[in-house]
Amino acid sequence: MKRAPERAARAPVIVHPPCTGGRRVTLYGQDLGRALRRGDVAAYLRRAGFVTAEFAWDDTGLIEWREGGPDVWSTP
Repeated sequence: MKRAPERAARAPVIVHPPCTGGRRVTLYGQDLGRALRRGDVAAYLRRAGFVTAEFAWDDTGLIEWREGGPDVWSTP
């Protein structure tokens, strides 16, 4: 019996590409708001119950940074 291919796990936090007004932040698909800096992302995650001191910003299992990492906040 063949098994269906397993899908890659997706990070629960998505920081979307930079645009006018910041980067949209979602948690499990729910919009948390727009971040203008890394501290805004940390504040959204704390309000959602994450303890931000317990993870690294480059933890790809937790955060997916789209079109730029934690140091990119404006459009090119």
